[in-house]
Amino acid sequence: MRRILCLLMLCFAAALPARAAGLLQPKDSALPPLQIKDHTVKVVINNGFAVTEVDQVFHNPHDQDLEAIYTFPLPKDASLSELSLWIDGVEVVGEVVEKERAREVYQEEKKAGRDAAVAEKRDYIAFDVYVSPVRAKSDTRVRLLYLQPLEIDSGVGRYVYPLEEGNVDEAAQAFWNRLPQVHGTFSFDCTLRTSYPIDEIRAKGYEDLAKVRQESADTWRVQVLSEEGTVSLEKDMVIYYRLAQDLPARVDLLSNRQGDGQGSFLMVITPGADLKTISEGVDWTFVLDISGSMQGKIAVAGDALGRSLDQLRSQDRFRIIVFADKAREITQGWTPVTPESVAEGQRAVLSLQTEGGTNLYDGFLQGLSGLEEGRTSAIILISDGGANVGPTENGAFLKLLDKKDVRVFTFVMGQGANQPLLGRLAEESNGFSMDVSNQDDLYGRIVQAKAKLAREALHGLRVEIDGVPVSELAPARLPSAYYGQQITLFGRYTKPGEATLRLRARISGAEKVWETKVRFPGQDGDYPELERLWALARIADINKQLQDGGKKSELRQAVVDLGTQYSIVTDYTSMVVVSEERFKELGIDRKNKGRVQKEREAREVRWQGQPRDPRADTTQPMFPGARAPHVGSGGGGGAGAGGPELVGLLTALYGAREYLRRRRGKQC
Repeated sequence: MRRILCLLMLCFAAALPARAAGLLQPKDSALPPLQIKDHTVKVVINNGFAVTEVDQVFHNPHDQDLEAIYTFPLPKDASLSELSLWIDGVEVVGEVVEKERAREVYQEEKKAGRDAAVAEKRDYIAFDVYVSPVRAKSDTRVRLLYLQPLEIDSGVGRYVYPLEEGNVDEAAQAFWNRLPQVHGTFSFDCTLRTSYPIDEIRAKGYEDLAKVRQESADTWRVQVLSEEGTVSLEKDMVIYYRLAQDLPARVDLLSNRQGDGQGSFLMVITPGADLKTISEGVDWTFVLDISGSMQGKIAVAGDALGRSLDQLRSQDRFRIIVFADKAREITQGWTPVTPESVAEGQRAVLSLQTEGGTNLYDGFLQGLSGLEEGRTSAIILISDGGANVGPTENGAFLKLLDKKDVRVFTFVMGQGANQPLLGRLAEESNGFSMDVSNQDDLYGRIVQAKAKLAREALHGLRVEIDGVPVSELAPARLPSAYYGQQITLFGRYTKPGEATLRLRARISGAEKVWETKVRFPGQDGDYPELERLWALARIADINKQLQDGGKKSELRQAVVDLGTQYSIVTDYTSMVVVSEERFKELGIDRKNKGRVQKEREAREVRWQGQPRDPRADTTQPMFPGARAPHVGSGGGGGAGAGGPELVGLLTALYGAREYLRRRRGKQC
């Protein structure tokens, strides 16, 4: 399995542009459009999570007051925790209430002509921000901030600032025009601070404007600046950072506990297990979405799949299934790998065109049919996940996996894609899911995937913590960990002290146990954001139960309680901003205002000091003598991603880009 996913990721990197973030205007509206005057982004990546701050100025060049509606793709695993509106020149921070009430308050303020804003989550697709009024011939300033955990995969970290939507919301496309142009200054400033040394950083998306530099031994900077009004919010910004080689396999721990109350923690385990290579033949089922929402992606997806067939081994077999309104197989059952069969399969996929709706269920159902007992089977599912034909509920898809011995690996194409569903299918089958931005390139995403399927994996993962009372761990169930992947766990603890930490896993059916000692501090105020990140992880677990058909009223209320207590925008809670006087009159508690102040103060303290070393198992290493898996090294007990194979992947990438360049040229 070692080459197929890499090549698919390489070719997806060149996918065609899709819809952008920006201001929305109804297509049939006679009202004049607003403008994005300035768009300023500041990102700080520090010890396992990123803080993204977006400051925008909307301008109304017309003679009447207007409403601004701004949308941007939903960042993966992000917690929208701040929305600020400048009222009479003063910043006012928003508060989270139930979604219906937030909308009522906003509409009431809008009708009365008072300054207000609201941020809502649109399913898995986007965040929408409504601001009223943007006064005639004037500017209105809005600031939002979100948090998101980041992981290191095979020594490579990846951060995406999402702007490019994925064309999956047909109702929105039919109703709205997007206005992505920035008429004044566009700036993006990302600071990466880490106690672990970094070899290199690469930025994709705005290469002609980006400047990357190392400011000190522990600080790197990526900056993009355009003051000419020439930038449109149509491309993601993707940043890769590669850690130095020979870092140890380890346990990192960050915590937050103030006073005698509950503390929150983030634990990240970078395994150093010896995962042996796998050499037996594999039955590959490629399931490709060719529905209308894949317009602009299908050419590269088909080319990627065709090139992947070249990487199959003589002991493998394959078949190819495509789906739109319904699924069909374009091969004749299990096909032995020969030069002739590969060439025929490539001709078939390169001729594919988009059509119709998205019957993801039928595509997945056919992909699971005909699996043969005794053969190692894998499904490569390539889709944006915008299912709109046939069953669409998670539970219906998960039932198909009952008693199926198959690994499902999903490539989630484009921002706004149904990552919750496609990620869940991979998780339930002990596979893995990868998001694909159109700005991704080989250096980050592709080489990471190379070694995973060539090796054994850690299945049935369990983390045990004894000696310190912990609770409400999230995720409730840990997914399998493939070569290079980290294990991330959020939780709560009530008392400080030293704890025994055990990691249990199965490798090829045999149970393995690793053990160490870690200390949970009594007082630690450096990372108050961990409370929100923990709550977001808990909400993700509850959402899985909702999607699987759990008791909706109880689970919905649990999401509302977490969202309002920890000030998080969810499917059932929104963030609203009104004047300080109106907050008081409406009886809305200003708890997020205090939480924001505490978090800002902590970030300022962190900024002034040296990056904190998060490693928790220095006294008794959990993986004695083992190195963390790393791109281009033999860390973790095996070959890395360098050498002739990588050269071949590089060649494939440039070939895919050249193919796409020629195709675009023909269309011009």
